[in-house]
Amino acid sequence: MKKNLHLLAVGALSIVLAQPAMAQKKAPVKATTVKTTAKPSASQALPTDPNVKIGKLPNGLVYYIRKNVEPKNRAELYLGNKIGSLMENEEQLGLAHFTEHMAFNGTKDFPKNEIISYLQKAGVRFGADLNAYTGFNQTVYQLPIPTDSAEVFKTGFKILANWAGKVSMDGAEIDNERGVIIEEDRQRGKNAQQRISKQLLPFY
Repeated sequence: MKKNLHLLAVGALSIVLAQPAMAQKKAPVKATTVKTTAKPSASQALPTDPNVKIGKLPNGLVYYIRKNVEPKNRAELYLGNKIGSLMENEEQLGLAHFTEHMAFNGTKDFPKNEIISYLQKAGVRFGADLNAYTGFNQTVYQLPIPTDSAEVFKTGFKILANWAGKVSMDGAEIDNERGVIIEEDRQRGKNAQQRISKQLLPFY
């Protein structure tokens, strides 16, 4: 790093000396110092927030807990699955996204639309609060839930468990959801950002 700074200083000096004689009346050039900071290596892990409690259950599920005081009497529960569109072959494209949708259309402990009905009665709005998304290598479910009632809070974790491995995949519900997926696909590409993404994704 010091060698590069030395070369830079020499280069600046040679430019000054190369000026024609008529430019001698200019104010002298003040030397400037360049501050450098050491770059972290790619192998260094990002530091963990000391306020986050991290643990692992016997079944392999890793959990992260962080206390927040706002909003009051509310918890944000997330279930992140390491599965997404990169795990699909050409014949399976879209299945991870479809599976995400089906998680809201019935599970072992919450048949049909009971998850949505239960949560709406508890004050959780579907779409605005309760939601999910599928990416290249993950599917994430978001569940904000009131903590005023211990029973409702406990049921929130039961819902996460159902999303993790108890989705019903009922045939009639699959047929009903197919139209929703097709409409979502039809709506894509309606703005400049989406059109640019469509061009970039094959390159990525």
